[in-house]
Amino acid sequence: MDVNTPIPIELFLKEAVFSLGVMSAVVTCNIYSFTWLSLKYRKVLDQNQSHGLHFEVLRYVLFIMFLVIAMFLSLFIWVATLMYFEFSKDWVTALLFTAGFFTTIGNTLITLPIGWRFIPSIIAFSGLFSFAWATGASIGMFNYLSRHLDKHRQS
Repeated sequence: MDVNTPIPIELFLKEAVFSLGVMSAVVTCNIYSFTWLSLKYRKVLDQNQSHGLHFEVLRYVLFIMFLVIAMFLSLFIWVATLMYFEFSKDWVTALLFTAGFFTTIGNTLITLPIGWRFIPSIIAFSGLFSFAWATGASIGMFNYLSRHLDKHRQS
């Protein structure tokens, strides 16, 4: 099948269902991990007295790094999928491909077969959603940190 040949609707629907299923796993992983980290951060702040501005900022940065790690782990769901269906020969290429589309840069190291060309768009959408959720979580943690510092400054 040539690149210019129209894709049959059956192939497109198969790809859409498949990629939306993988995206659901990525989004579920991200929502769970980001929410858990945000709640854990609040719990840590509530259980401890303020140790000063610099210590609290470093603790905040540590939790933000945990958010970044969680996002990297969600990339590996896509990498495992690409490897399982043999769209990539090695995991490094699959990771670069996934990271390129997850960040919406659009790296094209892999040429996907006809009928599977919608996957990069879904990877990009899951990346946009993940970055938005991580941004919301980090802003929420920052607001909680600000209230925590204000409360201990007034005491």
